[in-house]
Amino acid sequence: MPNTQPQLNVAVGLIVRNGQVLIAWRDSSKHQGGRYEFSGGKVDAGESVPTALARELAEELAIQVQTCRFVRRLHYRYPEKTVCLHVYRVDQFSGEPHGAEGQPVKWVAPAELWQYQFPDANRPILRAAQLPDLYTISHDVSAFDSPEQWLDYHTQTVAPNAWLYVRVPTLAPDAQPALIQQLQQQRPDLKLVISAALYALNLPVAGCHLRHADLATYTAAYTELPRYDERQLWFASVHDAASIQAADELGVDAMLLGAVLPTASHPEQTGIGWAAFAQLASLADCPVYALGGQSAATLATAQQYAGYGVAGIRGMLG
Repeated sequence: MPNTQPQLNVAVGLIVRNGQVLIAWRDSSKHQGGRYEFSGGKVDAGESVPTALARELAEELAIQVQTCRFVRRLHYRYPEKTVCLHVYRVDQFSGEPHGAEGQPVKWVAPAELWQYQFPDANRPILRAAQLPDLYTISHDVSAFDSPEQWLDYHTQTVAPNAWLYVRVPTLAPDAQPALIQQLQQQRPDLKLVISAALYALNLPVAGCHLRHADLATYTAAYTELPRYDERQLWFASVHDAASIQAADELGVDAMLLGAVLPTASHPEQTGIGWAAFAQLASLADCPVYALGGQSAATLATAQQYAGYGVAGIRGMLG
């Protein structure tokens, strides 16, 4: 049946300062009230989302937004209406945030957001608040003489507290869990992401990653991605509009799109370029990472072209 409910467009600010996120108390008299929320408000007719967000945050928190970047769109059907949340990250602003309308506010570490009750539609925002700017992908085991050398290299090389996708396709699947667990023991600071093929093992990791080739299978099997823990994130590799749509339908938390630039492994391929990347990234409802020829040095460029962050192997690890 077509959705005939009225849709309310809402601009939401994921406000970040010094690694903490600002949340505010939502009055019990409001829809889904009596709990915490991310500040923002209704987008008026003919108003852009960034303009609406700046207006709402000035009214609610007495801050002036200097820059904001798209995080994600969320569609949620309540019994009485459909809400589309347009979430933007705000980490450059002037003024000292406070409850200008009398509402209590507080700064919370991203990992502690789960201790608070939020409106139903906000759960994916809690996961988005964990996302890094840099998403590191491991070398394959085949680049080393042994799994032990792979382990030593990544133990010593990966940056502190990094998100690391352990991508080791040439290692036998039954040998991968032990390698992942060894890396966890030696580097407990890392947020490890594993292949979706290992999901059923319920390893204590930060996320799972779907290959582009996995999307059709998962779209056929799931209307919503499974999560052993609601804090667990799902990433997906995408290459075109069709795969972006499939990943959105599954409800992934972030996508990797590329290759944007030539890479050391495929120097003969020019990549899709930044203009094409921006056009495709704008189709996604969730954060998109630029992949291919990326490093911390290309982060600012990726964010100028609608990217949330960058992902890579050699650019992150060497």
